[in-house]
Amino acid sequence: MATEPAFDLPYAHPAVRDLAFLLISPSPWRCGADLPPACLLGAEGAAQLAALDQNPAPLLAWLAGRPSQRLGHYAERLFSFWFRHAPHIRLAAENLTIRNEEGRTLGEFDFLLWLDGEPWHLETTSKFYLQLGADPNGLIGPGLRDAWRLKSNKLATQLELSRHPAAAARLPDGFAGCRVGARLSGWFFYPADPPPSAPPAADQLRGWHAPLARPWPRCHADSRWTWLPRLSWLAPARVEAADTHEESDLRARLQLHPTPQLVAELQAAADGSWREVARGFVTPASWPDPDRLAELQARIAALPAQ
Repeated sequence: MATEPAFDLPYAHPAVRDLAFLLISPSPWRCGADLPPACLLGAEGAAQLAALDQNPAPLLAWLAGRPSQRLGHYAERLFSFWFRHAPHIRLAAENLTIRNEEGRTLGEFDFLLWLDGEPWHLETTSKFYLQLGADPNGLIGPGLRDAWRLKSNKLATQLELSRHPAAAARLPDGFAGCRVGARLSGWFFYPADPPPSAPPAADQLRGWHAPLARPWPRCHADSRWTWLPRLSWLAPARVEAADTHEESDLRARLQLHPTPQLVAELQAAADGSWREVARGFVTPASWPDPDRLAELQARIAALPAQ
């Protein structure tokens, strides 16, 4: 079961690959305010990424200035670096919180940008959901704290924030009535058998999920595998031979993990590296925890009807 659609990046350095992934990968769903990748990449973007791949020191120094083990924070830092260096973008504000008169938080702007001279409110998110059941309400996060319906609903609210009366006093000059956009990225994971139901976006990046203890879906008999820790979930994996494993060896290493773990199937490339051809979450027998799943499903059921 190969990654669908096939997707690769021409860069070698992991952080540069992740930055490129955030900028140009297919959106996993359509929110109605999707910003085309070319808008953030810009005319010089491909050349800038290639130069960073040759000398990633500025990007690595930026990431080291505020390290985090949270994937969302890592992605925000990558975007923040790009918005400070892309010549067609000027960053006006980031993570700008809006509160009402009582001090209650109403929302937060991810980024306020001048994009090719126009003011934009941009929301960014990278999400990874596993499909349980047959309908979109079954798209849930591996940690059972998040679900696609919850994020989709929250994103719609966030995209209206610049129109809220409480935001007027906090917006930088020129951002009243600004344009609104979203840059979505991530992967959705479907049962290997039966085939997946129709995804929210036809060109989304898709993988599989399957029980850890059973043979894993694979594209090639001679593939090797690697484990993808959380900060390696974004771009398709590209690793050295020393970081690859046989399926049985990797399964043994992952036995003690109580939550789903992301693995990548790899094939050898001509340059000696091993490249991802597919990825999937392997799930322990105890997942999903029924009480936590029921709590998450109750939150989904409480959303307004769409």
